[in-house]
Amino acid sequence: MAEYDTLAKVRNHLYSRAEVLWQASLVLSTATLALTVVGVWAHNPFLLGLTGITAIILPIAIVWIRESASTFQIRGDKCRRLILYADGLGQEIAPSELAEVRAWSVGGNLGPAPFSPPYFSSKRAPDVQRLADIVTESAFFSVHLARKLQVWLWISFGLLLISAIFTLYMADLAAQQSLDGPILVAKSIAVFIGFLISGDFAILAKKYGDLRSEARHTYQRCAQLRDEIHPSQEVMRAVTEDYSVALVQCPPIPSWLYARYRDQLNDIYRESHGTMKG
Repeated sequence: MAEYDTLAKVRNHLYSRAEVLWQASLVLSTATLALTVVGVWAHNPFLLGLTGITAIILPIAIVWIRESASTFQIRGDKCRRLILYADGLGQEIAPSELAEVRAWSVGGNLGPAPFSPPYFSSKRAPDVQRLADIVTESAFFSVHLARKLQVWLWISFGLLLISAIFTLYMADLAAQQSLDGPILVAKSIAVFIGFLISGDFAILAKKYGDLRSEARHTYQRCAQLRDEIHPSQEVMRAVTEDYSVALVQCPPIPSWLYARYRDQLNDIYRESHGTMKG
């Protein structure tokens, strides 16, 4: 299906843009924390003031970058859902929706999607049961990849929190050696930003934890629905939408992580699910 292939490429393009922006925001977050440490150690008023101003501006830039990433991610998720319904239910994609989706990639370079069709292992004919089957497979990947990201983010949070506490300790020493009001204010801002950035990683870890939990629920629910004789299409749509909400609540799962574990997870899933006949 040409429309399916086009949607897959547009989805990959949009998710890639969102992923790059999220990665940039995390790099800036780490750089901001590094600047706070420099600010605490600096004895040069000009350098300290510059560090304080930068530490205020960067968090604003980070929020703006993530809002832009969310726009690409929401659009990419619409492509994902259209593909699910087209593949699972055999629905034709409305020309109006296809035109809207294709317009989102105008001016961009649409490379091939990071997989070769058929993307899903389901052997069922297009119907509600097939939709349940392919959502089960998608959720299976999300559960395990989100778990890995959650663990890594909690580790990062711990390391950054230690850095923030160290920054607080150094700021306290600096305060005991200087009574210069502006310098103390700048150092206090640096300490505050340090704790703010470390907490940001904890929030991201929680978001991936929420995705893992919702994906597990979707995996279990859809695994049951695909075996029902007359599953409700409305129930299936509700389950799919709940899963979509969880997906857009956190950054997209990095493509490099998916590529690293794709073959292993495919083997695990298809050995236990992929041999089922429709």
